[in-house]
Amino acid sequence: MFWITLVAAIVAATHAASSNIICSDFGKGGGGGFAGYYQRMAPQNCRGRHGDMANWRPTFRAARSMGGTCKDGFHKYNGKCYKHLTDWGNDISFRKAETLCNMHGGHLYVPNDKAEHRFVESNQVAIHHTWHWLGIWCFPKGGESRNPAEFYTVTGEDMRVIQKKLSARTDPIDNHNRPCLLFHPRHDRSLNWHHKHGHEGHRTICEVPL
Repeated sequence: MFWITLVAAIVAATHAASSNIICSDFGKGGGGGFAGYYQRMAPQNCRGRHGDMANWRPTFRAARSMGGTCKDGFHKYNGKCYKHLTDWGNDISFRKAETLCNMHGGHLYVPNDKAEHRFVESNQVAIHHTWHWLGIWCFPKGGESRNPAEFYTVTGEDMRVIQKKLSARTDPIDNHNRPCLLFHPRHDRSLNWHHKHGHEGHRTICEVPL
């Protein structure tokens, strides 16, 4: 009985240790594509107001799902895989787009720096001449803001850090009328983002960490 108990304790401890390593990987911005994830989550009052966005906020947390290799149709860049998805149609709402990305093990695309953004625009990921959802939304303080550093992401990546690298400009967003952002893969709109109601339909680009 003693040896059975001892072996069970060792197995449990080993499992707990490996689980902690996995959690550390993506819960604390560990290596690979999870770096920076879930560092600055949206506050409770970041909730949609209209249509299928009403009272919604992102809760999904990714785990490694690509097995180190991007699946068919996904494009690899710096520890993540990217794809323009049309599983539920060409133009879908912000919430449906994020849910679709969650089903593939990731999130709506959040640009981290200009090099990544150029990759997404130039490697047949983005569709030319149309608008795409960004995984950036919500200004919870009341009123509106044009400063991306004050917004939140579905990935929990810190827009205060990202904005220092991107120097993006936006239409004003608030937490009621137009809380979501879009980008257009055209030079003058690439880092000059547009605001929209989340229930309107636009293109979906997903990022899935390796």
